[in-house]
Amino acid sequence: MPPRTVLILQHVEVEKPGLILDALDGSGLDVDIRNLIDTPGASAGDLPPVSELAGLVVMGGPMNADDVLAHPALKLERDLLADALRERIPTLGVCLGAQLLARAQGLTVRTGAALGRRSEIGWAPLQDVDRADPVVGPLADAPAVLHWHGDRIVAASGARVLARTDTTECQAFRAGPAAWGLQFHLEVTPELLDDWLAEPSFATEAVEVLGAGAEDQLRADARAVAAPLRPLAERSLAHLRDLFVGRAGL
Repeated sequence: MPPRTVLILQHVEVEKPGLILDALDGSGLDVDIRNLIDTPGASAGDLPPVSELAGLVVMGGPMNADDVLAHPALKLERDLLADALRERIPTLGVCLGAQLLARAQGLTVRTGAALGRRSEIGWAPLQDVDRADPVVGPLADAPAVLHWHGDRIVAASGARVLARTDTTECQAFRAGPAAWGLQFHLEVTPELLDDWLAEPSFATEAVEVLGAGAEDQLRADARAVAAPLRPLAERSLAHLRDLFVGRAGL
């Protein structure tokens, strides 16, 4: 039988799949959510081979994509992403997940400090969106999406960059026919953002970048854009869901 499982890899408990998981509701797909980042002795055997997957989603986290000594599981995830690219498994990487996908494709990821740039945190629109792309294209009309990252993907010549912002030249990219990396957080709803800001480390980082009142501003912006953003996000994620469903033969 065709594979029916979508594997979702998390790195911190609070960075949940949000709207991504909502998009899979009622699809008939099985969803397997795992977090190997703090699993002692994690090995390749703790992840299924891509041949058993209808799709792969890798979420965000505060780790650097190349910090495989402190977080050996990141190497396992990069290897799984490389396998998924070779086998053309429908794949989505979000923030850290996008950076891991970029590394699996041979692209470079640099810290904001190395580039002389601050972290990019807050709600802002995407620029130069490739409207022809079925995943990122619908977001050309989004009033804003949530940015929350320090490291940046450095797109090599020939890489298909799908969107940018003033401080991040590669906000989204496509890797082959069925894999996308999103540096921004399309999955976040106002309710999920509340969960993020309840975490002291998230709240502290927001204030460091945005100043006093950062939490209130982030919450207010989230609620202001939620209604117009959600149908566009749903259109974007529906394409991925359809790819997962097609591979599963449902």
